[in-house]
Amino acid sequence: MVLVVSNIANEAAATLVDEFPPGCAALITASNFYQSFKLGVGVNAFSASRLTINGREMAAADITGVVCTITNFFPQEFYYIQPADRQYVCAEMNAFFTYFLHELACKKINPPSVRSFSGLCLHKMEWLKKAHALNIPVWPLRLKNGTHEGETQNMDAITVCKYTIISGQMVGSKPPPAVQGYLHALQHAFCLPYLQAFFVATSDGAYHLADLLSVPAISSPVNRAAIIQFFSKNNVYDSFMGPEGRRTDGYGAHSA
Repeated sequence: MVLVVSNIANEAAATLVDEFPPGCAALITASNFYQSFKLGVGVNAFSASRLTINGREMAAADITGVVCTITNFFPQEFYYIQPADRQYVCAEMNAFFTYFLHELACKKINPPSVRSFSGLCLHKMEWLKKAHALNIPVWPLRLKNGTHEGETQNMDAITVCKYTIISGQMVGSKPPPAVQGYLHALQHAFCLPYLQAFFVATSDGAYHLADLLSVPAISSPVNRAAIIQFFSKNNVYDSFMGPEGRRTDGYGAHSA
């Protein structure tokens, strides 16, 4: 079972679930958490913990993949909680779900961190240091009180290019060789299956890293197809799909 963690505002999340083979993925949101996600966690035997996901009972070990399209849950998503308690409940759920994602021994796009369900969620100054250490040209930025204001000079002379890499493979438009090298270096340095980078291409043919994102952008059909292929290559759901896509087990995937 592949979990797609998102929110109800992201319509592409349900689309991604539907594009997996039937029964192989489930959508988890804070807005229906009390219905779609029920469990009893055994701290000393996590993989054997029993879960009920969208009415289907399984062990934690039956979750063989996770795609997190959000950094965390937000209080307004817990509309079924008393308004005075939403902030507290949201904080507790974010802490619990971060623990839950860390404990899952499966393929993840991307693995969680203490700041985010998906990836490192680094401040610009943090990934800029890493880029400099990797000798990747960086587009100049301006900070005011720690907030990035953007660069407005000579904007007519530049082009912003967006490139995505998933598990070492370029997705969508193929970047120039130099940029491919930058993306591979960044992916290796951060140990993340998914990265989306924005480069500024100047008139002299140079490329400068301007932004780096680790939360999967699933609104793109090409990205969704690449994510499904990532899990397929890692045998996340192929092992329990029989001929013509029929299930060969009772309810869930085998452990990855």
